[in-house]
Amino acid sequence: MFEEGRRRTLVSVFVFSIMAVAKLLSGVIFGSVIIFADGIHSVSDVLMAIMVYISLALAERPPSSKFPFGLYKLENMASLIVAIVIGLAAIEIGIDSLRVFRVEEPWIPIAVEGAAMAGSYLLMLYLKASPGVKLGSIQAQSAHAYQDVLSSLVVILGIIGEWLSITPLAVGAALLVAFYILFEAYKIGKGAFFVLLDVSDENMATRIKDVVSKVDGVIGLHEIRVRSAGPYYFVEMHLEAPPSYSVKEADQLADVVEKEIKDKLPSVSYVSIHVEPGSFSGKWIVALLEQSDNTIRGHAATAPLIKIIDTETGKVELIENPTLKEERRKGLKLAKELKSRGVEVIIVREIGEGMLSALKGEGIMVLRAPTINETEVLGMFKKGELQPAEASLQEM
Repeated sequence: MFEEGRRRTLVSVFVFSIMAVAKLLSGVIFGSVIIFADGIHSVSDVLMAIMVYISLALAERPPSSKFPFGLYKLENMASLIVAIVIGLAAIEIGIDSLRVFRVEEPWIPIAVEGAAMAGSYLLMLYLKASPGVKLGSIQAQSAHAYQDVLSSLVVILGIIGEWLSITPLAVGAALLVAFYILFEAYKIGKGAFFVLLDVSDENMATRIKDVVSKVDGVIGLHEIRVRSAGPYYFVEMHLEAPPSYSVKEADQLADVVEKEIKDKLPSVSYVSIHVEPGSFSGKWIVALLEQSDNTIRGHAATAPLIKIIDTETGKVELIENPTLKEERRKGLKLAKELKSRGVEVIIVREIGEGMLSALKGEGIMVLRAPTINETEVLGMFKKGELQPAEASLQEM
């Protein structure tokens, strides 16, 4: 990852260097102040890319006893510096747009800026196409390359506008571009600054919650803290396991959760899990019933009625099993129906493998009822004593 970032950054150094030399020479030879200023700007691009390269080389070093979380934030620091450079460049473009300048022979300077614009655009595409996990500093360089495209366009408009005596056109276009670039710099800088302040990543926290909630044995999750460093995420969370779990079982559950997170979200580098006994208060449950005897028995695909109970409010809803009239895809039909009703847990006596997978796929926990007595099962459920169900029958 970092190696690829360094390789693409070296390409940036090469491209920016060629642009800087071409613009400086063109500015001196043809007496164009704005092109010479743009050349100075390209020199700053070279220095910026070199700085990014150094930061990526340092960030690649593995964690140590002194830096247990690595030096990945050096990459974010590079992104912040790039954002500052972009912002200063935007201000420079705005100031340059107000200057009166003129060249006697505009075509060669225009050609130089046109070539620079094309080179910057190709560089932007090259940086955006970087494979694997996206590095913030590479994305910032890509944005900066795009800013150079707009910068060259402003210079060309300025030369043409002044040459044809329609300066307001060039000035207006330049100011609009300058404000746009300044806004882009703000977005890049804000993201890097928030990372350096360890601001929690709510989007990643939501993705982690979605992954963990589908793991068998997890009955709750709270206090998810996610901070990033470079391209990696560091996660801390409190995991609720059934109170009936032993210390060994709880530890095994934490290991399963950690593995699942890292498998589904490869950018997560570190996971710290605090396991505690949970409860099912406030959750929805589903009891599969025979006609009217209030007992839990039968197969999930054939039980005629489904009772939905809100364990917090006590509200009860009795519905017909939607799979009874289905010939195929019964599990998917049942899972979709229960999910639409807000169901989080279903308690069954017996269940087929296909239906079990369908329910889990919708994030619904499937627990096994050890007895047909509904009152006793509900009591065990609220205490967290029920175990995850396993497929026991073929689909019917």
